[in-house]
Amino acid sequence: MPAGTIERFDANLLGAFDVARTPTLDAISAGITWLGSLWLLLPLALLAGWRLAPRNGAIRAVIPAAALLASSGICHAVKVVADRSRPGLHEALVALPSDAAFPSAHAAQAMALALALALLPPLRRHPTLGATLVLLALTVGVSRLYLQVHWPSDVVAGWGLGAAVALLALRLTPATAR
Repeated sequence: MPAGTIERFDANLLGAFDVARTPTLDAISAGITWLGSLWLLLPLALLAGWRLAPRNGAIRAVIPAAALLASSGICHAVKVVADRSRPGLHEALVALPSDAAFPSAHAAQAMALALALALLPPLRRHPTLGATLVLLALTVGVSRLYLQVHWPSDVVAGWGLGAAVALLALRLTPATAR
């Protein structure tokens, strides 16, 4: 893309979310964004792993939490290096986080956990449930845009990072544990 194209796309999409604001969407987005919080996702990942462990072994049990923690760690390391400012084009609906914007940790964490779970049995045998988890992860990213705390490119990068980490975690798992 030519220089400035991503910046224009980011600004235009944030402008569209600003125009679409309603009190109902404000409340929904503020709630959905918590579905990408490490403080919520880590206990869920550990619980999901624990539920998988009795029947399927310890290696499979750690995949959801490992993907989540790896995506969080990588994301925060990239934030330090990238040091991208948060958007300030429109009023944010929640307090702006103090860390850098790029990439979105909420989007990365939600996608890493959703995809890791969706691709593990027994969820792999239930594609609707797996697709629902991935859709929720996508919704978390959209909520970050609606709330005006991330640039769209931050969120897309977060989704990509989370998906890559989940796929790598599954790839590194012995085939007998998948």
